[in-house]
Amino acid sequence: MATVEKIRKDIEKTKEKISAQQKRLRELEAQLTEEENLEIVRMVKAVRMDNKELTAFLKAYASGLITLPDGMMEVEAAPDPDDEDMEDSDHEE
Repeated sequence: MATVEKIRKDIEKTKEKISAQQKRLRELEAQLTEEENLEIVRMVKAVRMDNKELTAFLKAYASGLITLPDGMMEVEAAPDPDDEDMEDSDHEE
């Protein structure tokens, strides 16, 4: 019977670990979404369009009126020097 009780305790510990890892996963997914959103905001600010211009551009792109040049999607934006400072602060816990 001691073995059955040990197995039950191991099951409970494992469930607790799974729950903690699921919580951590949700936190990381939220953090990723936030970072992606910040990246988008930085890119939008870099082109210096006002709201009307940006809206018109996005609508034209979405409708197919304009297209991006070939290879444009593979090119990554130049790294922002401020990103290094932000990365360091994000990893502090």
